[in-house]
Amino acid sequence: VSSLSDTDSERRRRKKKDKHRSREEKRERKREKKEKKKKRHGTASGAQWGKYGIISETDFYNKTQEFRTWLLEERKINPEAISKDQERKEFAVFVEDYNTATLPHEKYYHMEAYERRMTSLRAGEFVPPAEDSYDPEADIRAHSLRHKRAPTEHESYLSKEELMELRKVQSERVEVGKMKLLGMEVKQNFGVRMDRTMFDD
Repeated sequence: VSSLSDTDSERRRRKKKDKHRSREEKRERKREKKEKKKKRHGTASGAQWGKYGIISETDFYNKTQEFRTWLLEERKINPEAISKDQERKEFAVFVEDYNTATLPHEKYYHMEAYERRMTSLRAGEFVPPAEDSYDPEADIRAHSLRHKRAPTEHESYLSKEELMELRKVQSERVEVGKMKLLGMEVKQNFGVRMDRTMFDD
C-alpha cells in the first residue's frame, strides 16, 4: 500500500512540476511575443513608435489629404470608389503605419510641410533634411544664403568719351527712324558707331 501511495505522491509532484513548467513556458512565450511586437514597431530602418506623432481613428478629417494620397499611391485604391466600411478599415491600417513610423514616404505624415519643403528646394533655397535634428551650422548656412549680396555689376570697360559717342549714335538712330518715316534720304554712316580697329593697320 505504501508503494502505491508513493507513486501517487510522485505523480502529483510531477504534475505540479509540469504545471509549473508550463506556466513558465507560457510566460516565456508571452515575453517573446512582446519582444517581437516591439521589434516590429521599431523596425530595422530605425522607425519608432510615435516618431511623427500619434493619431487615431478620430483624426480621419485631419489626415484626409495624406490618407487619400497613400490610398492612391501605395494601396492603388481609388478613394472615391470605396465603401465607408472599407475606407474605415484602410484608415485603421494607415493609422497603425503612421504611429509606428513605417509609412513608405515622408509626405504621408504631413503633406503640407512636404509641399513647402519641395517648393523651397525648387526655389534653390537650403532646406535641411526632413528628419534632421537641429544643426546650427546648417542654420548659419541658410541664413548667409538668404542675405547673400546681389552680384555687383562689373565696371564698364568703356571710357567716358566712348560712352558719350555711344549716346550720340543712339540719338542719331532715333533721328534716322524719324527721317525714314518722313521719306527723307539718310547717309549710310548716320547712326552707326565706327569701331576704330577697322581702320588701324
